[in-house]
Amino acid sequence: MTGVVVLAALTGIGMLGVLSGLRTAGPSLESVWTAWSQPLGPREDRPRTLPFADRMGSALLGSVEGTRWTSSARGRQLHAAMVITATDPIMFATRLVVTAGVCVLGTVAVWLLLAGLGISVALGAAVLVALGSLPVATLLVVVTLLRRASERRRHFRVVIGLFVDLVVLSLAGGVGIDGALHAASLVTPDWAAERIGRALQAARDTGGPPWVALAEVGEELDIPELVELSTTVLLAGTEGTRIRQTLAARGAALRRHEQADAESAANAMTERLFLPGALLLLGFLVFIGFPAVHRILGGF
Repeated sequence: MTGVVVLAALTGIGMLGVLSGLRTAGPSLESVWTAWSQPLGPREDRPRTLPFADRMGSALLGSVEGTRWTSSARGRQLHAAMVITATDPIMFATRLVVTAGVCVLGTVAVWLLLAGLGISVALGAAVLVALGSLPVATLLVVVTLLRRASERRRHFRVVIGLFVDLVVLSLAGGVGIDGALHAASLVTPDWAAERIGRALQAARDTGGPPWVALAEVGEELDIPELVELSTTVLLAGTEGTRIRQTLAARGAALRRHEQADAESAANAMTERLFLPGALLLLGFLVFIGFPAVHRILGGF
């Protein structure tokens, strides 16, 4: 009975939402054109009204900032992951708060539903499940962020290899190291190349050396290959070393490294698929041989 009431309530809420959406009139084409054609005025720094979850996330972020954890290795790794994935720290903290709240409220809802159905579950067990789900949910959110950051770093390494090859081609054409770096960063609209290009352009506007900009980007995004590239460019800009041969060798090393990573990932995927393939083969053999075995056993 309780389940029927809950389903009826959810159905009614959904129908009300559909009706309200159908009644809401969209903006007319004339109003859209008028708003688009108006010149943009000066931006007003108005305080943003945050929902309750965002306020909780801001409070959590404020309690963590300035502590010893932010300067630790884990804190720097998490910060670099948020920077490379363009994740807002407040949104990440809000996601942690929402996930924790869903775990607690979900456990309470399941306990109430079971109690309404007449299934008795100890309150202590429900509390233990709720408390145990909090670190698991938090770890799941953090691991998801770190996995996305790892994928974007892998893509960034591929772009660095292509970037180095383009720099070598520009150097072979007689362009200087500074011009070769800028020309290589403007070839593709990829986000990684644009990130390198913005750093190089900022260094050019401020009169700073390009290797310092590359090193800052590598340290900010936690990409050691970019820091090593900045060291190579530094030697070329200060010591006058044979930069073209050195960059060509570094580009070849990056390609070999990416090829080895791709082969190891393919081998790991093959090993993970061995057990499902074996189970599929076993099920196929049982499906084929079951009639014959059934007849043989039925003949006795």
